Amino acid sequence: MKKFFKISAVAAAVGMAVTLAGCGGCSGCSGNTANSTVTNSNWYTGTSYKGIQPSFIAEGEFENYKERISYSVNFDGSAAKNNSYSVEYKDGKYSTEFYATRYDWQSSLDGYKSEKTELVYYYKTEFSISVRYSLKSGGESEWFDDSVITESYFRAAGNNLQPIFSRQQIKSTSPNKNKAKTLEDAYKRIDAVYENYYSPDCKEVTSVTKEAGKDETTDTYSFKKVKNTLFDNSSLYIAVRSMKLNSGYSQTVSLFSAAAGGVSSYLVSGSTAALESGERKEISSELAGKGLYVPKNSTDENGNPVEDAGINSVAMNINYTGGVLSGTTQTVWYAAIENTDNNVSRATMLKISIPLSYNLGTLNYTLKEVESTLWTGDNRK
Repeated sequence: MKKFFKISAVAAAVGMAVTLAGCGGCSGCSGNTANSTVTNSNWYTGTSYKGIQPSFIAEGEFENYKERISYSVNFDGSAAKNNSYSVEYKDGKYSTEFYATRYDWQSSLDGYKSEKTELVYYYKTEFSISVRYSLKSGGESEWFDDSVITESYFRAAGNNLQPIFSRQQIKSTSPNKNKAKTLEDAYKRIDAVYENYYSPDCKEVTSVTKEAGKDETTDTYSFKKVKNTLFDNSSLYIAVRSMKLNSGYSQTVSLFSAAAGGVSSYLVSGSTAALESGERKEISSELAGKGLYVPKNSTDENGNPVEDAGINSVAMNINYTGGVLSGTTQTVWYAAIENTDNNVSRATMLKISIPLSYNLGTLNYTLKEVESTLWTGDNRK
């Protein structure tokens, strides 16, 4: 049960499923992949481009054109069914940063180092929230301040987003079990840093774990037996963003997480779930202000103007299928790709909905502000 507890705890802490960064199903990987995932550059105007656009490299004249987005984080406990204890959350924040940069292989571990500098993507997320636990029989904990920072470096879509390096810094007070006899039994404290160094050929990863109060440990994981495309947990949302975003999509992927003890299986599938009308309107307004959405002007049969309905979106479910916690599903909404050659909205991530373990409720992350976006050719930020 140790492994599956970690999956549950880290999923709740990070607000995301435990996944990985894209090895299998590409040249230079294990070569045993039987279920390869096609990845596209859905963050570009032209989604078929498999490399890294010069305008996405955060240097020189494009230094200020990184994709930076912040999200509000709210807890919904209306459907919580746990009869043993409950949780409260407040002051939640989540942000993402995405751009291309150059990775120096000299910064890797011995055995992986080289003189090579490689052009890759960089993705960073920052999450913070306060949480409090309460027993149904009486008694409540103090407010705990949780935070998670993730970073990942990975290759272009033409190389299936192969991972180079990832790092997770986790300080979390996460649900511990379904039934808690005491207040202290309801939650588990996690204070750890995981640094994952992938081999240049993407056949293995060496993970260095630094857990508070414990000696540093190093473990190496081989991908020889992985049959699906492999992704790193820190680049999960970019990986899904690169897939075929429609309601009929279904793809099994293999996901690596040092916190979860290795590789697990997930099913990524399309959904017909829609954004609520109010949040859709607010998100559309924010995107329009940054040139990521063009409102549609129309009239009814009498010639009266009709209010724009807002951006179209596609919901994608991410479902853990690997064991005890099978059935745990989160949903991620992306801006729909309506023209693959003129992808105005860049498949921007709009919302994440994550059910907590043990029927404790749901955390919702909703796009709040596009702080800066990719270069559009007209100096719009």
